[in-house]
Amino acid sequence: MLTHLDDDVLEYSLGDFRRSTYVQKAKDLVPILRERASRQWNALTMVEENAALIHEGGFFRMLQPKRFGGGETSPIEWLESISTLAEGDPCVAWVTGVLGIHSFHLSHFSDAAQQEVWGNKPCALLSSPYAPNPVQPVDGGFQLSGVWKFASGVHLCDYALVGGAVYDGNQGPDADRLHAGDFRAFLVSKSQFEIMENWDVHGMRGTGSHTIVIRDQFVPEYRTLPFRRVTEGTTPGKEVNQGLLYQLPFWQVLSRVTTSPVPLGALKGMADQFCDLARDRVSVRGVRTAQDPTAALAVAKALAAVDEVKGNTYRNMGLLMKAVASGGTLSLNERQMFRFQTSVATSRISELAVVLYKTCGASGIYADLPYGRHVNDILAVAGHVSNSYQLFANAWIGGLMGLNQQVVPQV
Repeated sequence: MLTHLDDDVLEYSLGDFRRSTYVQKAKDLVPILRERASRQWNALTMVEENAALIHEGGFFRMLQPKRFGGGETSPIEWLESISTLAEGDPCVAWVTGVLGIHSFHLSHFSDAAQQEVWGNKPCALLSSPYAPNPVQPVDGGFQLSGVWKFASGVHLCDYALVGGAVYDGNQGPDADRLHAGDFRAFLVSKSQFEIMENWDVHGMRGTGSHTIVIRDQFVPEYRTLPFRRVTEGTTPGKEVNQGLLYQLPFWQVLSRVTTSPVPLGALKGMADQFCDLARDRVSVRGVRTAQDPTAALAVAKALAAVDEVKGNTYRNMGLLMKAVASGGTLSLNERQMFRFQTSVATSRISELAVVLYKTCGASGIYADLPYGRHVNDILAVAGHVSNSYQLFANAWIGGLMGLNQQVVPQV
């Protein structure tokens, strides 16, 4: 049984990352990513130079088990690293976060699936269009066909994790009825899908979240993982990956550390660059931006919000890790509150980003400045399903009010 937390994890929960080599490397990349941000935005996929930097820094592998050469690090260190990268370029941070979290997800699959992906290529990456298509069970596994959207960073990947809802073709008039509760992730190799290059969007343009198409491909049982098992905490990967990271409640890691750090870093990067440019900026009325109370308040609110959200998030994750390390966990009520806090924070960050963008004035709309890109990126992330804060509010408070819920969002 796990009985303690490392000293560095305790420091991270307080927001002290001085001993984190990952966070320091991320800070070193910020000016480089800012310099390339315009080109990255227009590339519609992660540019090779940026992908090389992320590979070299080990960021893609932070949540990969140590037995495959991964970092197997703390979710708190992961959050800070992705947020820091987002200060330089939110699109690069998004792809890093999404592909990196898939290492955590694969770590819960069977050992056979993990060995297949990482046994000969430890740095192999996985994309993940999770939105489910109907899947047909066959002898020994499943047959997949369909179109899956939003495969972020797919051009960098050797595999994809696609969502599928299993149905039985022998159910008479209800043959196409999906089996309730049999929603799974299916591991497919890049030889089993085609990339439909259709990513032309207003926000997160540089993430290369294209569509993949699978045409009648077989996936064996061992390359699938029912989401029911991850919610129950009974995944086969927990038996072979016994570190604290993989014993944490699955959804508290996958859903809370994937999308939430990107808007935080993007807003901080936006505020920092606003201050840099404002040092020499004078309005048409002859007033220096540094003397403008509206600008000061917009920046102050932005930076203070980032600090507050991070502090709350790191504390919550630290409490969860401490509970699991002691052989327990936190209550459903606490975990539901954490999910709500994480999702609603993105809405708050979005509002502050819009206010700061307006403060930039007319000159802020020029494409050679970063503000418009940051705002669009933040708003795009706010639309992700993991940030549907009303859903998590209903689940959390409905239970407190005595609502007998049949379906509780994964926590």
